[in-house]
Amino acid sequence: MSRPLRPLGSDDLLFVARHMRMADRAEIFATRFDDDPVALVAEILATDPMGAILAAADGAAVAAIGASEMWPGNWSVWMFATDRWPEVALAATRFAQTRLRPALHRLGARRAECRSMAGHEMAQSWLLRLGARVEAVYPAFGRDGQTFIGFVFEREENMCALPKSKPKPAPKQPDPRLAADAAAKAADDELRRQRALSGRRATILTPDAAQLGAAPIGGGQLLGS
Repeated sequence: MSRPLRPLGSDDLLFVARHMRMADRAEIFATRFDDDPVALVAEILATDPMGAILAAADGAAVAAIGASEMWPGNWSVWMFATDRWPEVALAATRFAQTRLRPALHRLGARRAECRSMAGHEMAQSWLLRLGARVEAVYPAFGRDGQTFIGFVFEREENMCALPKSKPKPAPKQPDPRLAADAAAKAADDELRRQRALSGRRATILTPDAAQLGAAPIGGGQLLGS
């Protein structure tokens, strides 16, 4: 069953902010001066963000996901949700991959970043699933000394890049050993041909034409014996 998307309206944002799952609350307010969800929502809306509210089947707002441009080409991406996150997780993933990523690409984003508090494994595994990579670890980054992990999506890699077609395999390079073997065989064949024409045995070790016929006809010896 599809989960409806709604614009990032203040009422829905405030509802999700007030009912955030505990891990999101701890992570977000660890880098703020207060734990005020009203101030948080006001600051988000002041950045003129792109994003959406994901609602459950009964219409309740469950997750807020979006991106805010910090300066040209560089964006901050964020998401927070209530305890009903599993109900919209797939829809949120699809939105990030098929709607938000192409939008950032069209707007010229070169990189998008976020920071997640150590221990918030659900958020970090989701970021990795979306294609983020760990860029840095920030010890004592939170207001109470919490460690944070920096994640980044870069234009050449994932979130800010449109999906690329599967590259064609590089043409297989010839094995030089095979070429050398083929050349040696051709030389041997030519020597045998010439040796047969001169009435001698076709067992000869040197391509030197001056030595052709030097081996005895019936002695069974190789040249140089």
